[in-house]
Amino acid sequence: MSTSDSSLPRPPAIESNFRPPLAMLVETIVSVFQGIAFWASIPLPFVIVGTLATDIVAAQPLLTGALTVLNIVCAVLGHTYSPTA
Repeated sequence: MSTSDSSLPRPPAIESNFRPPLAMLVETIVSVFQGIAFWASIPLPFVIVGTLATDIVAAQPLLTGALTVLNIVCAVLGHTYSPTA
């Protein structure tokens, strides 16, 4: 038999809201990069279409490819961004 009485209330667990400054800095930097990636992924398709419409793609095809890859990377990195009001 156990000698502890489970009917006695336990004191509430002390929950600390303290986070180390380095963790807060990293979280802020990640949030900034996600925000930049999110907002950059919005106008990039228009820039890509502009390169196609103005025939820049014929002169510099790597530029259009790089912009397309950049758009995909920005969309992936920024898809979890949620601005706090």
